[in-house]
Amino acid sequence: MSTTSPRLSVKPAGGAGRLGYLVKAFPRVSETFIINEIIELERQELDLRVYSMIHSPDRVRHRLVDRVRSPITYLPNPLWRSLKSVLADHLWLFRRSPRTYLATLARTLVSGDRDLIERFAQAACLARRLERDGVTHLHAGFVHSPGSVAWLVSLMTGLPFSLATHAKDLYHSPPALLRKKLSAARVVFTCTRYNVTQLEQLCAGAGPVRVRQAYHGTDLDRFQFGPYGRSKPAVVLAVARLVEKKGLDDLIRACARLKERGRAFRCHIVGDGELEASLARLIRDLDLKGLVTLEGALDQADVLAWYRRATVLALPCVVTRNGDRDGIPNVLIEAAACGVPIVTTSVSGIPELVEHGVSGLLVPPGDPLALANALEGLLQSVVLREGLRVNARARVVETFDVRRNAVAVGHELRAVMTAGPRVQAASRVGAGDPVSPVSRLM
Repeated sequence: MSTTSPRLSVKPAGGAGRLGYLVKAFPRVSETFIINEIIELERQELDLRVYSMIHSPDRVRHRLVDRVRSPITYLPNPLWRSLKSVLADHLWLFRRSPRTYLATLARTLVSGDRDLIERFAQAACLARRLERDGVTHLHAGFVHSPGSVAWLVSLMTGLPFSLATHAKDLYHSPPALLRKKLSAARVVFTCTRYNVTQLEQLCAGAGPVRVRQAYHGTDLDRFQFGPYGRSKPAVVLAVARLVEKKGLDDLIRACARLKERGRAFRCHIVGDGELEASLARLIRDLDLKGLVTLEGALDQADVLAWYRRATVLALPCVVTRNGDRDGIPNVLIEAAACGVPIVTTSVSGIPELVEHGVSGLLVPPGDPLALANALEGLLQSVVLREGLRVNARARVVETFDVRRNAVAVGHELRAVMTAGPRVQAASRVGAGDPVSPVSRLM
């Protein structure tokens, strides 16, 4: 009995075949870049099926999701509620190739990785649905949990897959497991040049990996350059999940300093998350009630209305104690597109969008005083704000147009979906680079 993984018996749906797009939860308010990419891949007429490991826990749903035309399938979760069907899926996969199934199971158990073991349970469920739907290539929108499921499906079925990695999914993944997934993928997309450097260091000596760098971008028709700062007093706006890496506690402390200096402003923080209670407590402790407001999560159309009201957008991102960090937060791209002056930090890939003094202001992470000084400077100078916002919009048009960037991603996906195995293997080998070939998709 062969140990080679059997190919799923799929029939190509025309063109490059049918693409399965796997994410952890769909749709997520904080992952508009995923929704945008799916919409743009559909616009390119890729035959697409969306798979989600769980239902979205978000209370707010972007109306943008209504533009997604592809069928959306949710995997069983929690598994115990659908135990009978889950076991049936595993039995189906076991019967197809017992030795491959058992070898993958053993590899998973030996890893001792609890998350990977849980992903194995879902992998069979996905594999059966991929065959049912005629999927010929699987793309995981994140390298952590979705990437693990895609890798396990490929090990057990031979189905080719690709990966995308952004921020937390890269920096919180166990390095040894991450290298295995990256090496097995036909192509790996990442959203910043900063991440490319991290991938090069991570995969040094692990074998060739085909990496393509493509910025997320935003819809320039939806986020149009226009009037801003209509509110009196001035509005300092933050749009973010209420999590540590966004540095919102630094923003609140900076607001306390502005209050001490007698500046007239209001700060509105749009988003929800695990730190809501602690941030609300900090607002009370610093006597900022009525001056700093937590607005909760909002639909993208409502966020766009806030951009029009804002005088300045502040997002003082930090690297957390456990290494988590942002890539280039989408809100910065959206605000820059709309012409809202930006104050942020030099964390991760942010300087690839915001050049200090040209398209925004950069302050050191974890420095409320420097943040307060930058905010005060922008609130006082119309000339400074106008220059920064014009340059920021030009930067977005040049580099962060979601349609142009998604076309490049679509072309790359078609290339790896239509190339034969030998061509694909050859394309993965670079001339001396540990992660190669690496290119920027625009």
